[in-house]
Amino acid sequence: MALGILVAVLLNNAKLRLRGLYRVAFIVPFVTPLVAVAQIWVVLFDQRYGAVNAFLGLFGLPETGWLTTSAWAKPTLALLFLWKTTGFIVIILLSGLQSINNSIYEAADLDGASKARQLWSITVPLLRRTIGFAVVLQTLAVFQMFAEPFVVTQGGPYNSTTTAGYYLYNHITRADLGTGAANSFLLVVLVMALSLLFVRLLRAKD
Repeated sequence: MALGILVAVLLNNAKLRLRGLYRVAFIVPFVTPLVAVAQIWVVLFDQRYGAVNAFLGLFGLPETGWLTTSAWAKPTLALLFLWKTTGFIVIILLSGLQSINNSIYEAADLDGASKARQLWSITVPLLRRTIGFAVVLQTLAVFQMFAEPFVVTQGGPYNSTTTAGYYLYNHITRADLGTGAANSFLLVVLVMALSLLFVRLLRAKD
């Protein structure tokens, strides 16, 4: 969310050249089929033949098991999710930014407020409802996360990248339908509770 806000603010700047090109560049990962993106991730982060290790090798750094070690598999998978979904959050926040009256920022400039101060005291408060909506969407996306670990790591190593969706899949494919159904019910309750919590927090400040 923090990255999405910063990128959206930068892309909302009318003085930025090639704004349309940058916006397209950020939304392309989101509209690209997830399985294709995950396969690219597998190729990039392969320990022996991946482009990432090949690049690091130019600086004399040793090979890293990005997808084969518990310490690195989860951050690597999180980076994939971040790269895939940030563009969608940027689009949502851009729509909120364009609804803010520029006269507010002009008044802040006259008062000597810095850009960082305007971001924290004007942009973020006025985007509160949009940010809350984006947080709910991202929360749902995290709990539904399945294709990434299925294609990239198969939930490993040592279940370090097993998500809720992949966990349910394992029970279903093993014909453990009772456990799968129970976990599905708990997942629905948890997601609903979190969504209601976010909505309540938004209303509390209205």
